[in-house]
Amino acid sequence: MPCARSTARPGNVSRRVLSLLGGVILFIVLAAALSVWSVGRFAPRLLDSTLSSKSGAHLAVENNDTNLFVGRVNFTDFTVTNPSRWTDARFLKGKRLRLDLDPATFIGDGRRVVHLLELDIDELTLVGKEDYLKDNNAQDIFRGLKSADTAPPPAGQPVVAAPRTPFLIEKLRLRIGHITVIAADGTPQRRVVIDRQFDLVFEAQNITDVNLEETLTGPLGKQVVAQTPATAAGLLFDLSKDKIRTSITEKLLNEK
Repeated sequence: MPCARSTARPGNVSRRVLSLLGGVILFIVLAAALSVWSVGRFAPRLLDSTLSSKSGAHLAVENNDTNLFVGRVNFTDFTVTNPSRWTDARFLKGKRLRLDLDPATFIGDGRRVVHLLELDIDELTLVGKEDYLKDNNAQDIFRGLKSADTAPPPAGQPVVAAPRTPFLIEKLRLRIGHITVIAADGTPQRRVVIDRQFDLVFEAQNITDVNLEETLTGPLGKQVVAQTPATAAGLLFDLSKDKIRTSITEKLLNEK
């Protein structure tokens, strides 16, 4: 029965959605790390070129106050579009991205140190195929940026995952306003699964590559449930309802 299946897995679905939010934060950290190596006022242009060549996405920044020499990245009023394979162009609209970095730690293979990461997102749009939690725009962009620092293996050699670069984020401030989730993009079955104003505010300290679950993903999930129970419940209901609709559609098509 479709209803029984949908009510058995809401916890799984919610954790996967929260993991994607954590991935978006890591995407911002990686983008900032790339911009550290750019001359301050050219950072948005070079980042846009990297995004475009690796994933087909684009970055536009209205105001840039980045200073490489003091380790500051500061964008206000910026947008990131989707890779070209998605018909919906929206990905992220941000009010502010501020990072205070230790530039010396970005030389060599040691731990990268971020003193402060402040990210204020007005709109976040997750666009995916039928299985939108596994095949979506955020993963495309993250993989594209990640591959920018990874040399391709020699011909005939197996692909081996590179070890995660150690990092420390001493202080994190995050706000996410509106979240939209679109499934089956580019097909007649396209549907809006979530379209809600969350206004989520989250703070954390001393986040590392080792304690990411304990300091970021886990506490972020708990805060969503504790601070916005109605919104969290509505999110799970929307996702479960979408699973029911999909199951019914598949059943009808099979009967035909």
